Amino acid sequence: MLTDFEMRVCKLLLEIPKGKVTTYKEIGKKLNTKAYRAVGNALHKNPWPDKYPCFKVINSGGRLGGFGLGMREKVRRLKKDGIIIRNNRISNDQIYHF
Repeated sequence: MLTDFEMRVCKLLLEIPKGKVTTYKEIGKKLNTKAYRAVGNALHKNPWPDKYPCFKVINSGGRLGGFGLGMREKVRRLKKDGIIIRNNRISNDQIYHF
């Protein structure tokens, strides 16, 4: 069972448009918290990665970060969503700001 905070994090994922990603920091700012690691932990606990697309969250520097189903799967899903990855990074123009 997810906590209220974890569920709020997951629901924000539904606002990220196709072809865009966001960062742990952006989600934290939207939730009025600087607990960016807590955002990452909430995403790690996401039991429904097909419903709540946690693969669309990256590090602030454009690095891919982690994914519970593995990095290959994260890259596959990002590419399928139209995200361009160069040198294991995603450009700033693909980042969604809430």
